[in-house]
Amino acid sequence: MGSPVLDDMSTREGKRAFICISSSSSSSDEEGDEPVEDSDDDYSDEDDHDDDNDEPNEDEDHSDDESLCNKVMRFLKEGKDLECLSLKECKAYLRKHGLRISGTKLICIQRIEEHQRLKDGNGEALYPRSSFVINCTGDVCKGDVVLFTQKVYQKFDKMKRHGRSLGKRVVAGRVVKESYGAARQQHTFTVEVIWSRGVKELSPLFPLLVKGRNLYKMKTFRQRWSNEAERSIVLAEKHRRGGAARLVKVMKKSKKMTANGETGDNSERVLDYGERHADIRGVLVP
Repeated sequence: MGSPVLDDMSTREGKRAFICISSSSSSSDEEGDEPVEDSDDDYSDEDDHDDDNDEPNEDEDHSDDESLCNKVMRFLKEGKDLECLSLKECKAYLRKHGLRISGTKLICIQRIEEHQRLKDGNGEALYPRSSFVINCTGDVCKGDVVLFTQKVYQKFDKMKRHGRSLGKRVVAGRVVKESYGAARQQHTFTVEVIWSRGVKELSPLFPLLVKGRNLYKMKTFRQRWSNEAERSIVLAEKHRRGGAARLVKVMKKSKKMTANGETGDNSERVLDYGERHADIRGVLVP
């Protein structure tokens, strides 16, 4: 079941805004046993990203986006076949509504059609709360359709580590990306919002970036996959990447300790910790 969905409106038309969500403690997921410093920023340059980049290409000319988007709207209104549209026209519509623009023409058309289905508030009827039956707190992967609750802040002060809480927001959405930031040892998920309720509701298909600790903070539930065995494969691959990144970081720390003349026992203890928490098999570390 399901389709993509996501986060808050952008401040400039055609540009995506990244919503900042703050947590006050880390979750006990696979991202590591050490406490993580909290941040209002759910995006970090240190995170690894998938190849299907959604960011605008500065070399592209978007001056005619308005007319191209209007053409798509006419096609939708008149019930014409969207296959007759060009990829550029499809992307103009997606940019206009702050949606992801990655993928082939077929994928972009599917995204446009999904947006049309959800934009009038039909998301919760198509993806009811009762369909999120599996507790996946701490173990979400790409392809999951999830339901979670966020704390929403007016503005988070990074210096004071504090922000005025506005309340909570419930979000249902599909995980379309996940990446592991080796430097901070934490996952970042991109969730396409299907529907949301509460403070600062998000528009359908908005791409919400959220750190794993924030995604899991107040429990996370998911829909059942049509093939749970397929999900197990995706989840195992995620664990392997995360485990490999943790082991590499620990190896670097161990080498640094040795170079600084610290005792061999301490270095071996750090390496042993990394191997025990890497949760991987057959990974070769240089």
